[in-house]
Amino acid sequence: MRVLIADDTVLMRTMLSEQVASYGHDVILARDGREALNLAQAESFDIAIIDWEMPRLSGLEVCWLLKADPRTAYSYLILMTSHDEPFYEMKALDAGADDFIHKPVNRAHLKARLKAGGRITEMHRLLVAQAQTDPLTGVANRRALLDRAGEEIRRAQRARQPLSLLIADIDHFKRINDSRGHAAGDEALQRFVRTLDGALRPGDLIGRYGGEEFVVLLPNTALADASVVAERLRQRVASQEMGPDGDSFRMTASFGVAPVAPDAPGGIDDALRTADAALYRAKAEGRNRVVPSP
Repeated sequence: MRVLIADDTVLMRTMLSEQVASYGHDVILARDGREALNLAQAESFDIAIIDWEMPRLSGLEVCWLLKADPRTAYSYLILMTSHDEPFYEMKALDAGADDFIHKPVNRAHLKARLKAGGRITEMHRLLVAQAQTDPLTGVANRRALLDRAGEEIRRAQRARQPLSLLIADIDHFKRINDSRGHAAGDEALQRFVRTLDGALRPGDLIGRYGGEEFVVLLPNTALADASVVAERLRQRVASQEMGPDGDSFRMTASFGVAPVAPDAPGGIDDALRTADAALYRAKAEGRNRVVPSP
């Protein structure tokens, strides 16, 4: 795990970092509350050990601000203090702390709390993955796709880079289900996704948009290059055997391609509508083809 340690004394930071690192975790160090908050918002972490009394921002304020931020709301926060009265524990929990540890820090207590925090963090990670993944194909579901698109639009704005997407639709997919059964259709969808994934870059994203429609997000890719990618994917799909072993068959797909204008008010919605219109043209013109937006 990545553990953020925030304490304003060099001795405590050194001691805690050595202990946490000895358990196999990566450590991020902050010297006060403001630095802890800045690091937490800039870098990913799993657990934070935060001293109560620090300059610029107290541990209570850091906990409250981290829980109020959607990016860090589910991080596991351990508040650390020399106070041992129940009143302080209640204040810590009210501020959003998940656990409480007393100074001087007992090594066994620290290890136990990290283990407990690790179990909860892993459970949350699994739940998030399940909520963002299409269960049949293993790619991003529609909600996760749109969330990622928003991130990529903001990144494209900052870096002044192009961003494109394509919509891929399997041709006559209903015939596959009707003639070969839903099991063959499911296997075809899975192989179709593997075929697309094998021809894309690591930074590209495939998402299931609905039924047999899939969206591919292409960061740092202009419309002309995205059309080339779509044509490569179309050819790979047409050349692959789909469906279950022993009853495989060939199928084709149609593609609509559109740029995503980072500064446009409609953002991803406009790009999806444009790509969908191009896909409709591809189907109207005979399917098994790529049509870029005008």
